[in-house]
Amino acid sequence: MVVRTIYIARHGYRSNWLPQGPYPLPPTGVDSDVPLAKHGIDQAKELAHYILSLGNQPEMIFSSPFYRCIETSEPIADILELPINVDAGLGEWYKPDREVIPVPAPLESLENFFPQKLNKNWESSVIPSDKGETEEELYLRCKNFWPKFISRVEKDFPNIETVLLVTHAASKASLGMNLLGFSNWREPLDEDGNIIRSGSCSLDKFELVPSTSDEGEETLPFESRQWRMTMNGNTEFLTKGEEMNWDYRNAFEAGSDADMKLRREAAAAAATEAAASAAVEGPYEQPTESVYVSVDLPSNSYRERAEIDRTASLQYSGLNTPHPLFKIGNKLYEGDWKKLVGTELAFLGEAVLNKKSRGEQLDKNDADDAGDEVEGGDGESGAKSESESHQEKDGEMQQEDEEEHSERIYRITDRIALTRVQPM
Repeated sequence: MVVRTIYIARHGYRSNWLPQGPYPLPPTGVDSDVPLAKHGIDQAKELAHYILSLGNQPEMIFSSPFYRCIETSEPIADILELPINVDAGLGEWYKPDREVIPVPAPLESLENFFPQKLNKNWESSVIPSDKGETEEELYLRCKNFWPKFISRVEKDFPNIETVLLVTHAASKASLGMNLLGFSNWREPLDEDGNIIRSGSCSLDKFELVPSTSDEGEETLPFESRQWRMTMNGNTEFLTKGEEMNWDYRNAFEAGSDADMKLRREAAAAAATEAAASAAVEGPYEQPTESVYVSVDLPSNSYRERAEIDRTASLQYSGLNTPHPLFKIGNKLYEGDWKKLVGTELAFLGEAVLNKKSRGEQLDKNDADDAGDEVEGGDGESGAKSESESHQEKDGEMQQEDEEEHSERIYRITDRIALTRVQPM
């Protein structure tokens, strides 16, 4: 088998992004290796539940070694029952002129903060320069990352087809543009000028284009494979939507103090302009309402099942009229409001763990090492205390998470019966 689906996520909302302190120190002691804010942890939980709702779930998780990325990966790893593989090739981008170039903490130190969560047998695909990187060097790092990474996964885990990478804004964009075959990240994705979006906890999805070559996919070199982007900076699952988007047009390091200062100044200017506009035009609030209805598609007979292409777009108008119009794909329908007979409930976010037989690493010694990791520890009382504290924290987070996601149930009372409108 080959890797066919790649998800790439950015870490959640950082603690130093909060408008007011106090700001926690980096847990690892590494410069700028800040943890997530509580809001960022909540985002990571929402991302985890969204991934759980997908039919094609990741079978392996890979994370940048910086604390905020592993912290974002943790709820996903817990809910999918997977270990986290730390790869320095997914690390942050730091320019050469930066006063301090942060070098992430070693795996041994990270295990104290995330006990029994990290796979100690995974070796990084590439190592970023400790002297910093230019924009071109970052792009080259990501270009070199892909063939080494994919080759290792397909060799050691031959049954794996779907992976998740958790990284940083600049690395996320560079990895994605390399995967799509662009020569740099400044090129637009399409003729409309769209680029890869990288809000906090946003998710990209890339799918392997089926090969038309006579050469089998298993033997096709990575450089000859083609990918298509089917999800760009998705944040539909986040309560507050897209936040802290960053791209190459921002002159400052993503999430840095200079970046935050610029964002706050822009937000203050926008608030001042909005207040001045409101004073002139007067207050106005557009009323909104969430509506859940059942939509019935017509079929030629009761024996036939009407189906919708999963890629078809849905458009509608006139929901406040007796006969709203719907367009599904290239087909037009007229609706007729009716009362729903019986009971129908909408369970938003309902999902189950979709596990399949995962590939085992071919090296038996690695498998033995993995077993030792689960059984053992370093025997130091300090590490044991951190582990127990972390487990208690996990329990509290899980309880909060269950409470947060247990009430999203809606009773549907109305339905719309659709009738195909034939062209004249």
